Amino acid sequence: MQARLNKELADLSANPPENCAVSIVDNDISRWRVDISGPAGSPYEGGHFILSITLPQQYPFKPPEAKFDTKIYHPNVMKDSGEICKDMYQTGWGPVKNIRWVIELILSFLINPAPEHSVEADISRQMLDNHDAYVQTARQWVQQYAR
Repeated sequence: MQARLNKELADLSANPPENCAVSIVDNDISRWRVDISGPAGSPYEGGHFILSITLPQQYPFKPPEAKFDTKIYHPNVMKDSGEICKDMYQTGWGPVKNIRWVIELILSFLINPAPEHSVEADISRQMLDNHDAYVQTARQWVQQYAR
């Protein structure tokens, strides 16, 4: 596992996904920090978000755990804990997938939330029924928590 993680970290450091910077936490290769700039054109534009990724000992055969440390108003992220809907990135997990795939998937749902994988029914309902109010609240949270 160590060699694969070192290779993934080197790749992500040399060629990070757009709007991201990746590092390890406390020299522990199983704990990663991803600094994300909110994607342009999304309600999260202008925000700075911290994503934590924890890798199990069985990685890559078991998927990582990912959560936002920065509060974010999003239908696929728990408001209180920052946990991301596991169905989004753990369903169909296999050793051919990697940390880059997880990060890029999370970036994509910042631009295009997936209400069918909602962990916050009220946010999902608002997004579908009153999109302008959803965007306004998401931007307020960016101002309040992601600066």
